[in-house]
Amino acid sequence: MVKILGLSLAFLMTLTSHSVIASEGHTEIKTMASILAGLNHHPSSTDKKQLKMIVEDNHASQHSRTLAQAMINIDHSISDADKPKLKTIANDENASTNERDLANILLSLNHKASSADKHKLHEMH
Repeated sequence: MVKILGLSLAFLMTLTSHSVIASEGHTEIKTMASILAGLNHHPSSTDKKQLKMIVEDNHASQHSRTLAQAMINIDHSISDADKPKLKTIANDENASTNERDLANILLSLNHKASSADKHKLHEMH
């Protein structure tokens, strides 16, 4: 009985930790996609607070933190200082598809996301 309980507990812990790892980063991507889909010229103060939380989250990937910081810095378009960082993410094969897509959308941003980009963003959240 104790052996079965122990095996069941080990299985549950493995399943739970796998689910956490599989969903890692999803919340950050969802938040950034939602903000970017509604963006008009620059993020609101509420949006910036959410983005700052991502930047300061040690559990968020470095790419997510870089994307969030670039979004904080938006003023009608991406800053010149952020462009090389976003190009690096866009070309990084180790970055997730969503991270690469967000980087490319930000690089082409002009006041707001295009209709095609908004469609991609809605698929992310």
